[in-house]
Amino acid sequence: MTKTELSIIIPTLNNVKGLKYLLSYFKNKPYKVIVVNNKKKNLGFAGGVNKGAKNINTKWMLILNDDIEFYDNASINRLTEFAEKKKLDALSPLLVNPDGEIENYGYKIIPCGRVSLVKKLIGSEVNKLDGLTAACLLIKTSVFLKLKGFDKSFFAYLEDVDFFIRFKENGYKMEITESIKVLHNHMITSKTMGNFKARQDMINWWRLYFKHKDKFKFDFDFILERLKNISGFLKATFKV
Repeated sequence: MTKTELSIIIPTLNNVKGLKYLLSYFKNKPYKVIVVNNKKKNLGFAGGVNKGAKNINTKWMLILNDDIEFYDNASINRLTEFAEKKKLDALSPLLVNPDGEIENYGYKIIPCGRVSLVKKLIGSEVNKLDGLTAACLLIKTSVFLKLKGFDKSFFAYLEDVDFFIRFKENGYKMEITESIKVLHNHMITSKTMGNFKARQDMINWWRLYFKHKDKFKFDFDFILERLKNISGFLKATFKV
């Protein structure tokens, strides 16, 4: 792979250990690495990625959480080769949690206003996925920019759900490959931010509903899910 084929975007806030690991990992590798520091002005995950993507001119970009670790030095090359071979527009490796459990194979959107994580994927079921987790996401730069990136109003969480709704509506192709795995030290930053995630979930599900009403069904089950969001927020706030 030449230097002009791939850029890496890493939004970061306070995970110093994770960022140091990634900078060390990418040292002397032929990629352009763009670190978006959210410490001075927090643009959120969505705004941070968008800022990093503004001046990219490589064919591919890799959106990367600062809590990702790689098992070997060939993972990114293999990701790009897999995407090129299958003529994909977006590709995710398989995310593995620190306990060895598979995080998910993507997700499906449930009309009541939640996502169902796919824990097992069989053959053509990949075509039924509604989206991929954006923690380690390889995507064509032209596609990301054409779709105007993430909607920054989501700030953090569910911005990938909104993005992949638009991605699929425009006929782009995505997959996840279990032949390439990465370690995801999930929630490293969020654990330090109190009720932040619960608050974002509570707000962003309404954003998704009003932006993509055709994907949801406003009924008792939908209201119940929103009440669960409020309950989660209150528990996180008062540590119930």
